[in-house]
Amino acid sequence: MGLGTEGFEVGWRDAGGEYRRPLTEAASVEFEAGLPVRGFPSYRGQRNFPGLYWAATTGGHVGFESWLERDHAMLLDCTPEVIGLLSQPLWLFWRNEKGRTVSHAPDYFARFEDGRGPVVLWTGSMNGRRPSSRSRGWRVSRRTGVIGWSGRWTRSE
Repeated sequence: MGLGTEGFEVGWRDAGGEYRRPLTEAASVEFEAGLPVRGFPSYRGQRNFPGLYWAATTGGHVGFESWLERDHAMLLDCTPEVIGLLSQPLWLFWRNEKGRTVSHAPDYFARFEDGRGPVVLWTGSMNGRRPSSRSRGWRVSRRTGVIGWSGRWTRSE
């Protein structure tokens, strides 16, 4: 695969346990039926607003770490073609130029009923404070597109 999916792996959880596979073997995994791979903190003085949104699509709660994420969860939930939605659905692992393992957990995984590839959504600030996040988002979007997923990066200013 020309974009170099070699070395990219996906980790996820469901009621049966935890799994890790090469990215190229992940296209058929029903991540939306799994469990979030990580939680997110909530503490006094926090600058963002985490919480849970009850989604009609799933009949259960979908987590969010900010109001921007909540808004995207609501948008996906109100999209009739979306049949599955999960927050913090998976880990993506790869090695950077220095050989260190890098990981990233996208904010959402949404599956569509008409067979279109799932959308992997991640949000973040593009104001220059976290250039590593921009690089990760770009790298993840390019690699996941190879297996039919569409990646979307949204940002807050």
